[in-house]
Amino acid sequence: MNEEKQITDALEQYGRRLVFKERLARAQASIDMDSMRQRAQMLATDAEPPVKRIGRVRELWQTYRSTFAVAAAVAIVTTFSTLFLVRYYRNTTQQQEQYSMLRRDVQAIKQSQNRILDGLSVRRKSLITVNPGQIAGTSFLLNSDGYLVTNNHIVQGADSVYVQSQSGDVYKARVVYADKGYDLAILSVRDDSTFRPGQVVPYGFDPRPSDLGERVFTLGFPRDEIVYGEGYVSSGTGYRNDSSAYQVAISVNPGNSGGPLLDGSGNVIGIISGKQVSSEGASFAIKTDFLYRAISAIPNDSLKGQPLKLSRRSALSRLPRTQQIKRVQQNVYMVKVFKHKE
Repeated sequence: MNEEKQITDALEQYGRRLVFKERLARAQASIDMDSMRQRAQMLATDAEPPVKRIGRVRELWQTYRSTFAVAAAVAIVTTFSTLFLVRYYRNTTQQQEQYSMLRRDVQAIKQSQNRILDGLSVRRKSLITVNPGQIAGTSFLLNSDGYLVTNNHIVQGADSVYVQSQSGDVYKARVVYADKGYDLAILSVRDDSTFRPGQVVPYGFDPRPSDLGERVFTLGFPRDEIVYGEGYVSSGTGYRNDSSAYQVAISVNPGNSGGPLLDGSGNVIGIISGKQVSSEGASFAIKTDFLYRAISAIPNDSLKGQPLKLSRRSALSRLPRTQQIKRVQQNVYMVKVFKHKE
Protein backbone atom coordinates (compact mmCIF):
# COMPACT_ATOMS: atom_id res chain seq x y z
CA MET A 1 0.00 0.00 0.00
CA ASN A 2 2.81 2.49 0.84
CA GLU A 3 4.49 1.88 -2.50
CA GLU A 4 1.20 2.46 -4.39
CA LYS A 5 0.63 5.78 -2.55
CA GLN A 6 4.17 6.93 -3.30
CA ILE A 7 3.73 6.17 -6.99
CA THR A 8 0.36 8.02 -7.06
CA ASP A 9 1.87 11.08 -5.35
CA ALA A 10 4.77 11.10 -7.79
CA LEU A 11 2.40 11.00 -10.75
CA GLU A 12 0.30 13.85 -9.33
CA GLN A 13 3.45 15.95 -8.82
CA TYR A 14 4.51 15.24 -12.37
CA GLY A 15 1.05 16.26 -13.67
CA ARG A 16 1.16 19.55 -11.81
CA ARG A 17 4.61 20.15 -13.25
CA LEU A 18 3.26 19.74 -16.79
CA VAL A 19 0.39 22.17 -16.08
CA PHE A 20 2.85 24.80 -14.80
CA LYS A 21 5.07 24.36 -17.83
CA GLU A 22 2.06 24.85 -20.10
CA ARG A 23 1.10 28.06 -18.27
CA LEU A 24 4.65 29.30 -18.52
CA ALA A 25 4.67 28.64 -22.25
CA ARG A 26 1.44 30.60 -22.69
CA ALA A 27 2.82 33.49 -20.63
CA GLN A 28 6.01 33.55 -22.63
CA ALA A 29 4.05 33.54 -25.88
CA SER A 30 2.14 36.63 -24.77
CA ILE A 31 5.28 38.61 -23.96
CA ASP A 32 6.59 41.18 -26.47
CA MET A 33 10.28 40.23 -26.19
CA ASP A 34 11.44 43.11 -28.41
CA SER A 35 9.69 45.64 -26.17
CA MET A 36 11.27 44.04 -23.06
CA ARG A 37 14.74 44.20 -24.61
CA GLN A 38 14.32 47.90 -25.49
CA ARG A 39 13.17 48.78 -21.99
CA ALA A 40 16.00 46.82 -20.47
CA GLN A 41 18.53 48.63 -22.64
CA MET A 42 17.05 51.97 -21.62
CA LEU A 43 17.43 51.02 -17.97
CA ALA A 44 21.01 50.00 -18.55
CA THR A 45 21.97 53.44 -19.93
CA ASP A 46 22.62 56.52 -17.85
CA ALA A 47 20.52 58.75 -20.14
CA GLU A 48 17.78 59.14 -17.55
CA PRO A 49 18.02 60.29 -13.98
CA PRO A 50 18.04 57.62 -11.22
CA VAL A 51 14.53 58.44 -10.01
CA LYS A 52 13.02 58.00 -13.43
CA ARG A 53 15.07 54.84 -13.96
CA ILE A 54 13.66 53.33 -10.76
CA GLY A 55 10.17 54.15 -11.94
CA ARG A 56 10.74 52.27 -15.17
CA VAL A 57 12.05 49.22 -13.28
CA ARG A 58 8.93 49.29 -11.14
CA GLU A 59 6.78 49.57 -14.27
CA LEU A 60 8.61 46.58 -15.82
CA TRP A 61 8.06 44.48 -12.68
CA GLN A 62 4.34 45.27 -12.50
CA THR A 63 3.90 44.45 -16.17
CA TYR A 64 5.61 41.04 -16.07
CA ARG A 65 5.36 39.96 -12.41
CA SER A 66 2.72 37.31 -13.16
CA THR A 67 5.06 35.77 -15.69
CA PHE A 68 7.96 35.82 -13.23
CA ALA A 69 5.75 34.26 -10.54
CA VAL A 70 4.73 31.42 -12.84
CA ALA A 71 8.34 30.81 -13.86
CA ALA A 72 9.52 30.79 -10.24
CA ALA A 73 6.71 28.45 -9.19
CA VAL A 74 7.50 26.08 -12.03
CA ALA A 75 11.17 26.09 -11.07
CA ILE A 76 10.39 25.34 -7.41
CA VAL A 77 7.92 22.57 -8.23
CA THR A 78 10.31 21.07 -10.76
CA THR A 79 13.16 21.07 -8.25
CA PHE A 80 11.18 19.40 -5.45
CA SER A 81 9.56 16.91 -7.84
CA THR A 82 12.96 15.90 -9.12
CA LEU A 83 14.30 15.49 -5.56
CA PHE A 84 11.25 13.41 -4.59
CA LEU A 85 11.53 11.13 -7.60
CA VAL A 86 15.26 10.64 -7.06
CA ARG A 87 14.70 9.74 -3.40
CA TYR A 88 11.78 7.44 -4.25
CA TYR A 89 13.71 5.45 -6.85
CA ARG A 90 16.77 5.33 -4.59
CA ASN A 91 14.68 3.86 -1.73
CA THR A 92 12.99 1.44 -4.13
CA THR A 93 16.38 0.26 -5.39
CA GLN A 94 17.65 -0.21 -1.82
CA GLN A 95 14.52 -2.19 -0.87
CA GLN A 96 14.99 -4.41 -3.91
CA GLU A 97 18.62 -5.01 -2.96
CA GLN A 98 17.64 -5.84 0.64
CA TYR A 99 14.93 -8.21 -0.58
CA SER A 100 17.40 -9.97 -2.85
CA MET A 101 19.81 -10.44 0.03
CA LEU A 102 17.03 -11.81 2.24
CA ARG A 103 15.94 -14.12 -0.53
CA ARG A 104 19.46 -15.48 -0.82
CA ASP A 105 19.57 -16.04 2.94
CA VAL A 106 16.24 -17.88 2.90
CA GLN A 107 17.41 -19.96 -0.04
CA ALA A 108 20.57 -20.92 1.87
CA ILE A 109 18.47 -22.00 4.87
CA LYS A 110 16.17 -24.04 2.65
CA GLN A 111 19.14 -25.74 1.01
CA SER A 112 20.57 -26.58 4.44
CA GLN A 113 17.23 -28.03 5.58
CA ASN A 114 16.94 -30.02 2.36
CA ARG A 115 20.39 -31.54 2.94
CA ILE A 116 19.30 -32.62 6.45
CA LEU A 117 16.02 -34.06 5.16
CA ASP A 118 17.84 -35.83 2.33
CA GLY A 119 20.15 -37.42 4.89
CA LEU A 120 17.18 -38.71 6.88
CA SER A 121 15.49 -39.91 3.71
CA VAL A 122 18.56 -41.93 2.75
CA ARG A 123 18.50 -43.65 6.13
CA ARG A 124 14.81 -44.44 5.83
CA LYS A 125 15.06 -45.56 2.22
CA SER A 126 17.83 -47.94 3.19
CA LEU A 127 15.34 -49.68 5.48
CA ILE A 128 12.36 -49.54 3.15
CA THR A 129 14.02 -50.69 -0.07
CA VAL A 130 13.57 -54.40 -0.67
CA ASN A 131 16.79 -56.25 0.12
CA PRO A 132 16.99 -60.06 0.03
CA GLY A 133 19.75 -59.99 2.66
CA GLN A 134 17.56 -58.17 5.16
CA ILE A 135 15.92 -59.74 8.22
CA ALA A 136 13.22 -57.95 10.22
CA GLY A 137 12.39 -58.32 13.88
CA THR A 138 11.37 -56.38 16.98
CA SER A 139 13.23 -54.80 19.88
CA PHE A 140 12.26 -52.66 22.85
CA LEU A 141 13.99 -50.25 25.19
CA LEU A 142 15.53 -51.49 28.41
CA ASN A 143 15.98 -47.96 29.75
CA SER A 144 15.94 -44.35 28.62
CA ASP A 145 19.70 -44.36 27.91
CA GLY A 146 19.26 -46.05 24.55
CA TYR A 147 19.78 -49.75 25.33
CA LEU A 148 17.44 -52.26 23.71
CA VAL A 149 16.98 -56.02 23.69
CA THR A 150 16.12 -58.35 20.82
CA ASN A 151 16.86 -61.93 19.80
CA ASN A 152 20.35 -63.03 18.90
CA HIS A 153 19.14 -64.94 15.86
CA ILE A 154 17.95 -61.63 14.34
CA VAL A 155 21.29 -59.82 14.47
CA GLN A 156 23.69 -62.76 14.19
CA GLY A 157 26.15 -62.27 11.32
CA ALA A 158 24.83 -58.78 10.56
CA ASP A 159 26.94 -56.16 8.80
CA SER A 160 24.73 -53.34 10.04
CA VAL A 161 21.73 -53.02 12.32
CA TYR A 162 19.11 -50.26 12.40
CA VAL A 163 16.09 -49.74 14.60
CA GLN A 164 13.04 -47.71 13.64
CA SER A 165 10.38 -46.30 15.96
CA GLN A 166 6.69 -46.33 15.24
CA SER A 167 6.89 -42.63 14.30
CA GLY A 168 9.57 -43.38 11.68
CA ASP A 169 12.71 -42.25 13.52
CA VAL A 170 15.69 -44.38 12.47
CA TYR A 171 18.83 -45.03 14.54
CA LYS A 172 22.02 -46.91 13.83
CA ALA A 173 22.40 -49.64 16.48
CA ARG A 174 25.49 -51.31 17.89
CA VAL A 175 25.42 -54.88 19.17
CA VAL A 176 26.72 -54.54 22.73
CA TYR A 177 26.42 -58.19 23.73
CA ALA A 178 25.08 -61.39 22.21
CA ASP A 179 24.10 -64.48 24.19
CA LYS A 180 23.59 -67.41 21.85
CA GLY A 181 22.51 -69.76 24.64
CA TYR A 182 19.55 -67.62 25.70
CA ASP A 183 19.05 -66.20 22.18
CA LEU A 184 19.32 -62.62 23.45
CA ALA A 185 21.16 -59.60 22.05
CA ILE A 186 21.64 -56.23 23.74
CA LEU A 187 21.71 -53.25 21.37
CA SER A 188 22.69 -49.62 21.88
CA VAL A 189 21.76 -46.50 19.88
CA ARG A 190 23.77 -44.19 22.14
CA ASP A 191 26.45 -43.76 19.46
CA ASP A 192 23.91 -42.35 16.99
CA SER A 193 24.14 -38.54 17.24
CA THR A 194 20.45 -38.15 16.39
CA PHE A 195 19.30 -40.18 19.39
CA ARG A 196 18.08 -38.19 22.38
CA PRO A 197 17.50 -39.93 25.73
CA GLY A 198 13.81 -39.90 26.56
CA GLN A 199 11.66 -40.44 29.58
CA VAL A 200 11.88 -43.44 31.88
CA VAL A 201 10.37 -46.53 30.28
CA PRO A 202 6.86 -47.09 31.68
CA TYR A 203 7.08 -50.85 32.20
CA GLY A 204 9.00 -52.77 34.84
CA PHE A 205 11.01 -56.00 34.47
CA ASP A 206 9.77 -58.83 36.70
CA PRO A 207 12.12 -61.85 36.94
CA ARG A 208 9.72 -63.87 39.12
CA PRO A 209 7.99 -66.93 37.59
CA SER A 210 4.54 -66.30 36.15
CA ASP A 211 1.55 -68.52 36.85
CA LEU A 212 -0.20 -70.70 34.32
CA GLY A 213 -3.21 -68.98 32.84
CA GLU A 214 -1.86 -65.48 33.55
CA ARG A 215 -3.09 -63.02 30.94
CA VAL A 216 -0.30 -61.55 28.82
CA PHE A 217 0.09 -59.39 25.72
CA THR A 218 2.78 -58.46 23.25
CA LEU A 219 3.58 -55.80 20.63
CA GLY A 220 5.75 -56.39 17.57
CA PHE A 221 6.38 -55.78 13.90
CA PRO A 222 5.30 -58.78 11.84
CA ARG A 223 4.66 -56.09 9.21
CA ASP A 224 5.56 -52.41 8.83
CA GLU A 225 2.84 -51.41 11.30
CA ILE A 226 2.99 -52.38 14.98
CA VAL A 227 0.67 -55.27 15.86
CA TYR A 228 -0.93 -56.16 19.20
CA GLY A 229 -1.51 -59.72 20.39
CA GLU A 230 -2.83 -61.14 23.65
CA GLY A 231 -3.23 -64.53 25.28
CA TYR A 232 -2.08 -66.39 28.37
CA VAL A 233 0.83 -68.39 29.76
CA SER A 234 0.13 -71.98 28.76
CA SER A 235 3.31 -73.63 30.09
CA GLY A 236 6.16 -72.83 32.47
CA THR A 237 8.69 -74.27 30.02
CA GLY A 238 9.42 -73.67 26.38
CA TYR A 239 10.16 -75.86 23.42
CA ARG A 240 11.29 -79.35 24.46
CA ASN A 241 10.89 -78.41 28.14
CA ASP A 242 13.34 -75.50 27.93
CA SER A 243 13.28 -74.00 31.45
CA SER A 244 14.56 -70.61 30.22
CA ALA A 245 11.32 -69.91 28.32
CA TYR A 246 7.53 -69.85 28.62
CA GLN A 247 5.03 -71.28 26.20
CA VAL A 248 2.28 -68.74 25.58
CA ALA A 249 -1.02 -69.03 23.75
CA ILE A 250 -0.50 -66.07 21.41
CA SER A 251 -0.42 -66.16 17.64
CA VAL A 252 2.84 -64.62 16.42
CA ASN A 253 4.51 -64.30 13.03
CA PRO A 254 8.02 -63.65 11.70
CA GLY A 255 8.88 -60.13 12.83
CA ASN A 256 7.41 -60.59 16.33
CA SER A 257 10.72 -62.06 17.51
CA GLY A 258 12.35 -59.81 20.10
CA GLY A 259 9.09 -58.17 21.18
CA PRO A 260 8.14 -57.75 24.86
CA LEU A 261 5.77 -60.10 26.68
CA LEU A 262 3.92 -58.20 29.41
CA ASP A 263 1.52 -59.19 32.17
CA GLY A 264 -1.67 -57.36 33.15
CA SER A 265 0.22 -54.92 35.39
CA GLY A 266 2.59 -53.84 32.62
CA ASN A 267 5.63 -55.83 33.75
CA VAL A 268 7.90 -57.44 31.16
CA ILE A 269 7.97 -61.15 31.97
CA GLY A 270 9.63 -62.34 28.75
CA ILE A 271 10.92 -61.70 25.24
CA ILE A 272 9.17 -63.36 22.30
CA SER A 273 11.61 -65.75 20.58
CA GLY A 274 9.68 -68.10 18.28
CA LYS A 275 6.67 -70.29 17.63
CA GLN A 276 5.87 -73.95 17.20
CA VAL A 277 5.13 -74.56 13.55
CA SER A 278 3.12 -77.73 14.11
CA SER A 279 0.82 -76.12 16.69
CA GLU A 280 -1.15 -72.97 15.90
CA GLY A 281 -1.03 -70.37 18.68
CA ALA A 282 1.86 -72.00 20.55
CA SER A 283 4.65 -69.44 20.94
CA PHE A 284 7.69 -69.10 23.17
CA ALA A 285 9.19 -66.28 25.19
CA ILE A 286 12.51 -66.15 27.03
CA LYS A 287 11.95 -65.43 30.71
CA THR A 288 12.99 -62.04 32.12
CA ASP A 289 15.15 -63.77 34.72
CA PHE A 290 17.51 -64.87 31.93
CA LEU A 291 17.57 -61.32 30.55
CA TYR A 292 18.99 -60.23 33.92
CA ARG A 293 21.58 -63.02 33.68
CA ALA A 294 22.61 -61.93 30.18
CA ILE A 295 22.98 -58.29 31.29
CA SER A 296 25.13 -59.27 34.27
CA ALA A 297 27.48 -61.09 31.87
CA ILE A 298 28.17 -58.02 29.69
CA PRO A 299 31.82 -56.88 29.95
CA ASN A 300 32.23 -53.41 31.45
CA ASP A 301 34.12 -52.09 28.45
CA SER A 302 31.17 -52.96 26.19
CA LEU A 303 28.99 -50.62 28.28
CA LYS A 304 31.70 -47.93 28.25
CA GLY A 305 31.76 -47.72 32.02
CA GLN A 306 28.02 -47.13 32.48
CA PRO A 307 26.11 -50.00 34.08
CA LEU A 308 22.88 -51.13 32.47
CA LYS A 309 20.13 -51.13 35.08
CA LEU A 310 16.52 -52.27 34.72
CA SER A 311 13.57 -50.86 36.63
CA ARG A 312 11.29 -53.28 38.47
CA ARG A 313 8.54 -50.72 38.94
CA SER A 314 5.74 -50.45 36.40
CA ALA A 315 3.80 -47.23 35.83
CA LEU A 316 1.11 -49.12 33.91
CA SER A 317 -0.55 -51.21 36.64
CA ARG A 318 -3.60 -48.95 37.12
CA LEU A 319 -4.14 -48.09 33.46
CA PRO A 320 -6.68 -49.78 31.17
CA ARG A 321 -5.24 -51.97 28.45
CA THR A 322 -5.67 -49.40 25.68
CA GLN A 323 -3.62 -46.86 27.64
CA GLN A 324 -1.01 -49.50 28.47
CA ILE A 325 -0.60 -50.22 24.77
CA LYS A 326 -0.17 -46.54 23.91
CA ARG A 327 2.56 -46.14 26.51
CA VAL A 328 4.39 -49.37 25.63
CA GLN A 329 4.37 -48.98 21.83
CA GLN A 330 6.37 -45.75 22.08
CA ASN A 331 9.28 -47.89 23.32
CA VAL A 332 9.01 -50.75 20.82
CA TYR A 333 11.19 -50.60 17.68
CA MET A 334 11.41 -52.44 14.40
CA VAL A 335 14.80 -54.07 13.74
CA LYS A 336 16.30 -54.09 10.25
CA VAL A 337 19.45 -56.12 9.67
CA PHE A 338 21.61 -55.98 6.54
CA LYS A 339 23.93 -58.72 5.40
CA HIS A 340 26.16 -58.93 2.35
CA LYS A 341 25.05 -61.43 -0.25
CA GLU A 342 27.25 -64.49 -0.43
